[in-house]
Amino acid sequence: MKEQRIRLFGLGCNLSKRLLDNVRQAASEQGVHLVVEEVTDIQEMMDLGITAIPALQMGKEVVLSGQVLGVEELKVLFGKALKAG
Repeated sequence: MKEQRIRLFGLGCNLSKRLLDNVRQAASEQGVHLVVEEVTDIQEMMDLGITAIPALQMGKEVVLSGQVLGVEELKVLFGKALKAG
């Protein structure tokens, strides 16, 4: 099983929780072992240029900001990230 580390930026709102649920389901359906770090530090978000939450960071890249993707969209995103390395 492949391991994917991501960081989810949010403040514990319903959108962040929904994105986290979708992320976990997408990873499970793709057979990816997911390690999620939830980040609530506003200064860190600002330092990374995140202006809207929830946001996802994979590797060093912020790949999603200000929206909640569905499970199928996240599976595509994970697939691209795993191929990239």
